[in-house]
Amino acid sequence: MSADKSDQSKPHLSGDAQFPPQPPVIMALPAFCTPRILLITLLLGFGLALLLAIAPGVSEDRWIRLGTTSWFVAWVTLITVGVLCALQKPLCRLPRHWLLLVVMSILLIVTSIMSVLAYQSLTRLGWNPFESQFDFLLHNQAIASVVGGMGIWIFSLHWAKTRRVTAQTKAELDALHARIRPHFLFNSLNTVAALIDTDPKAAEAAVLDLASIFRAALHAGDTASLDDELALTRRYLALERWRLGPRLVVEWVLPKDPLPAITLPILTIQPLVENAVRYAVERSSEPCTIRIECLVGDQAVSLLIDNPVIMDDQPSARDGNGISLQNIRDRLALMFADRASLRTGVIDAHFRVKLVLPRSQTNKRKG
Repeated sequence: MSADKSDQSKPHLSGDAQFPPQPPVIMALPAFCTPRILLITLLLGFGLALLLAIAPGVSEDRWIRLGTTSWFVAWVTLITVGVLCALQKPLCRLPRHWLLLVVMSILLIVTSIMSVLAYQSLTRLGWNPFESQFDFLLHNQAIASVVGGMGIWIFSLHWAKTRRVTAQTKAELDALHARIRPHFLFNSLNTVAALIDTDPKAAEAAVLDLASIFRAALHAGDTASLDDELALTRRYLALERWRLGPRLVVEWVLPKDPLPAITLPILTIQPLVENAVRYAVERSSEPCTIRIECLVGDQAVSLLIDNPVIMDDQPSARDGNGISLQNIRDRLALMFADRASLRTGVIDAHFRVKLVLPRSQTNKRKG
């Protein structure tokens, strides 16, 4: 009996009872407080008033019908948008189905109140094509329900498309990062392994450099600042200097003033410098100079990486950390659209890379 009670006290692992409920899907409302949204809403409302005025079956003067309908629609639109603007923050915390229900309810409540006021005003003026207030109210509620339902449906489609694009972008970035980090670990551990037998102290220092690199890479998230990317590159070069010795010569040309606060995809600069190490320094038996120059402009920051072309260097095949140049271009495009660029070329027997980053951090992706 005790065993049975003990078994009954244990939670059953089958079914969904032991899993936490899926969090509700939150839908973001448009910025109703902005003049652009208000203007678009009013224009759509006036378009509706025009359709109602020219619709067949209208017995009264169409110009009068257009004027009164425009007046009514304008007030309903302004009040509804004003209420949604005032309640935007609490509404955005509601699950999607509750949000849509509340928005429709606000529209119908405002329509009802304005219908009562409009009917009384038109009755006092002696012009009212409807037999009763109930007919007028029912007529306006039906129109508001159809128009509001269509508006919510269109907005839901737009929201779903935007959500899919955002999810796709995040998935692409996650996939790209998944490719980056294992290759980076593999190549860096090879560098440390090469030092263990020849110089244990240097290997210990290299491990500390490697730990610093991965601490930055694993905790920086999907993006990093320009300063952090350059610091990460310095640590990588310090790590490679233990292996390559005097063959690796680095010339830094940076502005005296602090660099702008620019955010870019993590591990963008380091792979470009690793390309220079692999295709120039490693293939040279003599000291080989890698020049890294940063130019700050009003609209953008340019990073120039220059190294001599050694033997059968093929720029199109270059990839550092397993990261191809196209991979870096793809990540820049996902973050900045066409406002950032990565160009390469061979000039005077030197392979040159030019990375251009916009100073404006309004990150956009082409939809």
